[in-house]
Amino acid sequence: MDKKKAMLMLYEKYDLIKNIVYKLDTQYFKLKGKFYEDITHDVFLKLQDEIDKLENQPHLILKFLDKYYNSQTYIIYNKAKQIFIDFLRREKKYVRFDKQKLNRREKENLIFYPENKSDNNIQKKVDAYIKTFYWFDQKLFDLYRYEFKLHKTEMSKKTKISYATIFRTVKRCKIKIKDKFKEDYYE
Repeated sequence: MDKKKAMLMLYEKYDLIKNIVYKLDTQYFKLKGKFYEDITHDVFLKLQDEIDKLENQPHLILKFLDKYYNSQTYIIYNKAKQIFIDFLRREKKYVRFDKQKLNRREKENLIFYPENKSDNNIQKKVDAYIKTFYWFDQKLFDLYRYEFKLHKTEMSKKTKISYATIFRTVKRCKIKIKDKFKEDYYE
């Protein structure tokens, strides 16, 4: 068996994979079926990349096919879920994850972190401390934190401020904040 025949066998499962991705789209991410066809094609592109990385030995190709072809939809489900998450991050579309739709086993694997009230307190102190900065540093750092979500290159392109200026200002602000609140944070 060669790589081309292996991909043709996977293409036979196209409808099954498309249904898995559609269910993932509508049940968990609630995107109303807008992107499932694109994600299905991305899954096949990932599978093609994986198969291209394999050596051209029949036993390795058959092992790959056993992994994806023989009704192990969980692996395809995970691959599609990761592509959805990457897509949403890339598009900056934040979607709430619906916990009620999870089955029992998935709920058991969730990790719940207790809300730490001291973190909110430190956040308020940091916000108040930032207001004491020089006005340019304050405005630039707030843009960096809230608008551009830690993307200095995007910020540089949109604001027409040089990347070096943004980098130095943000670094200076971070150092000031760390020096001021290191004892409060580590208590």
